[in-house]
Order: sequence, then structure tokens, then C-alpha cells
Amino acid sequence: MRGKGRPGHAAYAARAAYLLLVTTLLTGACTSTPSGPSPSGSDAAGGTLRLLYDKSITTWDPQRMYAGPEGAIAVRLFTRTLTGYPAGGVGGVGGLVGDLATDTGTPSEGGKTWTFTIRTGPSWEDGRPVTCQDVAYGIARSFARDQLPGGTPYPMMLLDIPSRVDSSGREVPGYAGPYAGSAPDATANPSATESTATQTGTATATGTASASGAPSGSGAPSGSGSGSADFDAAVACRGSTLTIRLKVPVPDFPQIVALPTFAPYRQDRDHGAASAFEVFSCGPYRLEGGWEAGAGGRFVRNPGWNASSDPLRRAFPDVVDIRESIPVDTLIQRLVENKAPDHTAIGIADLPSPRLAALQGDSGVKARLSNPFSGTVELLQPNVKSPVMSNPAVRQALALATDREGFAAAYGGTVMTPAYSALADAIPGRPTQRPAGVTPTADPVAARAALVAAGVTLPVHIRVAYRSSPAADAAYAALKAGWEKAGFEVLLDGLGEDYYRIVSAPDASGRYDVFRRSWFADYPAGAAVLPELFDGRMNLTDTGTGQDLGSFNDEAINTAIEAAQIQPDAALREQAWGTIDAKITALGGQIPLAERRRSFLRGSAVSGYVENPYLGGWVDLASIAVSR
Repeated sequence: MRGKGRPGHAAYAARAAYLLLVTTLLTGACTSTPSGPSPSGSDAAGGTLRLLYDKSITTWDPQRMYAGPEGAIAVRLFTRTLTGYPAGGVGGVGGLVGDLATDTGTPSEGGKTWTFTIRTGPSWEDGRPVTCQDVAYGIARSFARDQLPGGTPYPMMLLDIPSRVDSSGREVPGYAGPYAGSAPDATANPSATESTATQTGTATATGTASASGAPSGSGAPSGSGSGSADFDAAVACRGSTLTIRLKVPVPDFPQIVALPTFAPYRQDRDHGAASAFEVFSCGPYRLEGGWEAGAGGRFVRNPGWNASSDPLRRAFPDVVDIRESIPVDTLIQRLVENKAPDHTAIGIADLPSPRLAALQGDSGVKARLSNPFSGTVELLQPNVKSPVMSNPAVRQALALATDREGFAAAYGGTVMTPAYSALADAIPGRPTQRPAGVTPTADPVAARAALVAAGVTLPVHIRVAYRSSPAADAAYAALKAGWEKAGFEVLLDGLGEDYYRIVSAPDASGRYDVFRRSWFADYPAGAAVLPELFDGRMNLTDTGTGQDLGSFNDEAINTAIEAAQIQPDAALREQAWGTIDAKITALGGQIPLAERRRSFLRGSAVSGYVENPYLGGWVDLASIAVSR
């Protein structure tokens, strides 16, 4: 995007700075009765709900969570955010309500400043109230990437904190998080960052440091750290009022602050890098006895939680017991047998497609299966820099010859559903109609005719990069068959676990004509998808293509993206994203393939079961109960 803005345009200049920082960071008064499904039976409260997971929880630290079930579980059991969605996402994006905040926030300055009032009533498990300073401190932690890797980067991307250039030449936030020393380049060495604030008990705006807090050398925070004045100007507390100042207007900010990275954190309970599996609860459950990696843990009722101050969580079970690292075949067998205590269990594991198909034929099991959308879309990004794909007619012919049904069938119909948009099913504004002339199955006759009409010499040689797996190999073989009937000669290059490192390298655009891309929106808005993938200003540099593997950079699309990002009217904003998505498809900038689905199995004593599309399609624990 460097040098491609509109000189003198103040709004764009501010956004350009924001987009540059994004590129760096991504490279790498409510009721206590929420709407939503209700459990059946008269004895909804009590009992033990069991969650069986085939993998391992990566972290319980809210500022380190990204995609995966951790966030979906955490925000219903032990942590809370400023806003949140009712059980099952009832009401859609418009159903978003205040969680720790009394409402979804009040914008000013055109959406550059947001004000939230922290509600009275939420408490930590030791009875102390959750304060505005606790929320501010949680946000501050997300800047400490050296000690707390992972997590969504939105505080660093959006907060109005000046950036700086680090020793490697990267533009990074001027604030380094609450563990850093006073020097801008100080590292978060827990044994070397004991500041005067910690030693003397001096209060800071990001929390109250105390000499009686965590011991020296524990990795505990040492005051607000380098750049704290800038942070305190961007995130300020006055009583229960939290004010957050952003670099640019962000109308979707109420949805963004529903992410765990905006959860509160008690400074005196923080042990920095050592906090990965520590849980100090402000939700309805607390962790009893600690978390045992490879085994799991037991969450019991939190005496500090008050249902009257929680608009989202019903917290019916007395206990939520989580067991991890269970082989998926063992997990399935236990749930199919449905014997106590597994009749009160939910499998947090995607069932292999062949097993799911077999289970759907079992009348005793079928009612306990579910197959929700995951929010992850698979698509192709044609490389507009390659000699062959620089021709729009070739890109459009490739789209016509793309067999989405064959692609989905190779994975299994319960794994993939054909898609015609980069926007997932749950994202408002998603086009509901297929693009003109595009069919679920390949139309090689029409595609060949388009190539001939454009005067293209056949066959058209293309090299396609994708991430290899047994299912993906079969899926791309199905695509190849349709493409070659249309007059393409296709070389499939199946890359392994290093896929994104290889295709993001500076020389990749000279080696491949088409790239596979998979994308999950961190929050349900076109702004979390289309700018990231197709705005060349924020992606394309001398050192690589960022997320825009196909080097798509259309001036009209960029202008439309810029306008949509600051459109204050939600309905018009959603409509704009749908229109932009369809235009990118028409220009051959993308070929959407399918949206991935999840598949789950549960025990017969589980009621009120529902998944939440705004929690990644994972099970929503807000309303679930178990029969006793």
C-alpha cells in the first residue's frame, strides 16, 4: 500500500497507518434470563456436564486465545468480555448485548472513540468486584507478545497508540505491555523488570501495583511498562466508565470487544508467561485444583458469580468436567454406548466423515449428532501477477470450470458445503445468490468457450499450490478434472505443513498461478475478511503479499473497502460488504469453494444443546443442562 494512497486525504492517511500496522501484526441494565434454547425437563439445574476433547487445550489465558474451542469454553465458564452473544447466537449479529458492560457501547468522533459502563455486580472468585481497571489491564496484557504469544491482535491494531520502528525495522506499537521496563526496547524478562511501581505499591492507570502482589521473578507485571502514558490516553477509566480511543473509526467495535483478548485480568493474579493455564474466574465457574495438561480439569460453581449481573450465562450444571487428549475413536465409542457417566458428556471433537456417515444411519445415535458451519471458508486466489492469470478471461473461465460439488464430496458432504462467497454463512451481507453463470458443478463447455472467445491458446498451463492431506489431494484432483475438461493443463503442487510459509515467500508469485486459501473471520463482519484478503494497500509490499496471496489490488475495490469500513449504518455496511465480495468474484480475484463444517456427538442426558456461530461453531455452554 505504500505510496498508493490519496495525498492530503486525512481520513485515508490515518487509515493507511492502521493498515500498515495490521500487515505487520498479522504476519504472524440487563436481565439475568438470556434468550436462547432452554433445557428440557424440570430438573435443569445441577449435575455434572462432561466435555470430552480429542486434542489438548492450548491455553486458558484470555489474551492468548485465538481460534479453537478454548475461547468458546472460556467465555461461558470463567471469563467475561465487554459484550457477548446470547446462547446459540439468537438474534444474529443484532442480538449482541452488553456482558460486563451495561450495553454495547456508545461511539463518538464518528466511531473513533467508544465508551462503556462496567456494570455493578460481576465479581472475581474471591468476592472482589470486577473493575474498569481490571478490563484496562487485560487489554494492556495483549501488547506483551513476547511473554504472551498468540491471541487476536486487535488492541495493537486499533488502539490510538503511536507506533515505533523496532531494531529489526518493523513498525510496532509504541507500548510494549505491562511487563516491559521503562526503556522502549526493554524485554519482558520477569527477573529484570521489577519497577518502582511494583516495589512501592504505586497505582498505575492500567491496574494497581502492589508490593503484596506476585513475588519477584514470577513473571508478574511491573507497572504499566514502556509507553504507559500513551496506553493510558487510549484506554482510560473514570469510575466505572471505560473510554477506548481508536486510530480510525471502527463501527464494528462492539463485536470486536466480544473477543477474549478484551477480557478483564486481575493484575495481582498475573504471572505473565507462567499464566497459560491459570484460571482466576469472574464467570459462573472456577477451576478446582488446577489444570493438568494431558488430562484436564474440573470447574465448579464460583461463589463470587451472581446470576442477576450476567445477561448471558444460565450456568445450569454444578460441575463442568473437561477431559482432554482422548483418542477420537475412543471418544466416539464412549458416546455411542451412552453409558453413565458419558450420557452427560459432549464430544468436543470433529468426527471423521466416514464415522459420521455411519452414525447417521443409527437411529439411536442420529438425534445426538450435529453438523454446524464452522465459519471457515476455503477459496482460491488466482495470482493476477502470473502471465496467464493476469488475463481476467482466464480467471473467469477457471471459475466456470470449478467443480465445487466434487470438491466438497471429496472431503465428505458433512465436512464441506459448496460456497460462492468468501463470507461465511453467519456473516451478515453474505450474497445469497450464486454469481451469474456459476453452477455448483463444473461447466467445462462454457469455460472452454470463454477461453476460445478471448483468443487464448489452449491448453492453458497453470500451477496450483494447495495444502496437502489425503482429503485435500482428492478434492484438488476433482478440481483438476473439471479444469482440464475446459482446456487447462494443471500441475497440482501439494505442500505440507509449511504451506503458508512457502506461498508467502517473495518468490511465490513467480512460481504459482493459483493459491489455496482458508479463512476464518475473528468476528462476524465483512471487515474481518475482505480487507485482510483483498486490499492490496495493506498487504502488498516489496517483501511479500501478506494475506493477499493472489496480489489482487483493484483501485475501485480498495475505495469501496475504505468506505464500507467506516459506514456507520449497520444495514448499509452489511450490504456494502456483500456487494464488494460479489465484485471481487466477478473480477476473478477469488474463487470461493466451500465452507467447512463441524460434526459433534453428545450423550442422551444433555439438554438445551446448541452451537454458536459467533463462537466458531463450537458448542455453546451458556444454556446447556444435564438430566440427573
